[in-house]
Amino acid sequence: MNAEVLNSKTKTVSEVYSAAAKAPQPGLCCPQSYKSEFTAHIPKDAFDHNYGCGSPLLKAGVQAGETVVDLGSGVGIDCFVAARLVGPKGKVIGVDMTDAMLEKARTFNGSVAATLGFDVVEFRKGVIEQLPLEDNSVDLVISNCVLNLSLTQETVMKEIHRVLRPGGRLVISDIVVDREIDEKDRANEQLWAECYTGAIPVDKLVKTYESLGFLGLTQLDESTWEKVAGYNFGSITLRAYKLPSSRVSGCVYGGHVAIYLGPYVSVKDEEDHNFVRFTPTEVCDATSARLRMHPYADQFLVLDLPALAKATPLSACGCAPGVVCPPAAEAAPAAAPAAATSCCDTSSSAAKTSCCDTATACCG
Repeated sequence: MNAEVLNSKTKTVSEVYSAAAKAPQPGLCCPQSYKSEFTAHIPKDAFDHNYGCGSPLLKAGVQAGETVVDLGSGVGIDCFVAARLVGPKGKVIGVDMTDAMLEKARTFNGSVAATLGFDVVEFRKGVIEQLPLEDNSVDLVISNCVLNLSLTQETVMKEIHRVLRPGGRLVISDIVVDREIDEKDRANEQLWAECYTGAIPVDKLVKTYESLGFLGLTQLDESTWEKVAGYNFGSITLRAYKLPSSRVSGCVYGGHVAIYLGPYVSVKDEEDHNFVRFTPTEVCDATSARLRMHPYADQFLVLDLPALAKATPLSACGCAPGVVCPPAAEAAPAAAPAAATSCCDTSSSAAKTSCCDTATACCG
């Protein structure tokens, strides 16, 4: 997309939300309604300018003392609710590109801080494609109907990944659509600014998350929203984590075994490791670290067994992307040439578990 189109759509989005800051626009998206216990400290006037398409914050498991960032924070409703949740030792940062929204948010924050008895909210001007935040500085990023307003969504996701701390999470509510939007419809700047034609199908959204290094994707909510121009739009809330990945760090086997605790008979993770219920499975260092973290920790028992550590470099065996097998010299010998099978031959008994990640069969 050329710079002229990019600038034009960005300008339209800014104009639409500047107007919405000055005068309520009730038809602009469908904002979250919070229970009064979460909003009693917020001026009632703020809710006249509240826009969004879901409820990411209360599904994010916000903890006291965390640092939370809200992308496209508007007049600050989600930031003010987050302030109550993180408490006086936490931090909340709202990022918005619209001066009129920022002005209102900062005004409302004075009242919020006085009511709470502490001020932990800060509003920064910026665009979500270039976040005004340091690397590895944030526990949680939330966004409510903002990602699809960007013309470079992959850039936004890279920025989110950059600012999250290891183990940090992203919880986003956004508009999705039942099929790809035609280019002629995407060119409609008003529909774009109203959260419609920037929407993408769910499967494409998930692939975007995973391709940029997010793991542990979980759908937290979904609702049908509206049919416009022949497309079916809905709101979806997803959670994803910044976690250790063997595809990034490579597979080093320092001696770890993971046991999947159920309830399913078996599960397969994003890196194509297969875990059979109650069956010890040898895993590399990165996978071991990841399974000890949310959202996997409650489903796995991870044991450290130094005797299984591989002293020599491992060579690729082709079992699955990101998975490495020991050198051929360490593999179990075949009974006879005619009966020999490859390490990853699915007809072999070793394939009953993940042949490259288990402490049995060819992976020694």
